[in-house]
Amino acid sequence: MAERKISPEKILRELTAIAFADVPACMEIENGEVRLKERLKPMQRAAIASVEKSSGGIKVKFYDKMKALELLGKHYGLFEGKDSGSESNDNNLLEAILQATRQEVDTDDLSELQ
Repeated sequence: MAERKISPEKILRELTAIAFADVPACMEIENGEVRLKERLKPMQRAAIASVEKSSGGIKVKFYDKMKALELLGKHYGLFEGKDSGSESNDNNLLEAILQATRQEVDTDDLSELQ
C-alpha cells in the first residue's frame, strides 16, 4: 500500500473543496428524479462524505461547508483580534466569509485532486 504524504497544502485543498462545493452542480434531474451525476470533477467528489442506496433512491451526504469555511477563516486569520462583544461588521461571520471568497482559488489544476 502506497504511503500518502500529508501536507498543509493538501489539507487546505480538501477544505477548499468542501467549503466551496457547488452541491447543485453535482446533481441532475431526469424523469423527475434527482440523482448524483455520473462524472464529477475531483473537487466535487472531495466534498461528498457518503452515498447510500435506499428504497427511495440514493442519499448523498456532503461534508459540513460551514465547518470548512470556519477552518479556512481561522487559517487565514479572518477572526483574529475580533471583540466577541462588538456589534460592528468587523465581527460578522458572513462578512468574514465574503472576504474569504473574494480571493479566487483555481482548483481545477490540482493534480492531487484529479
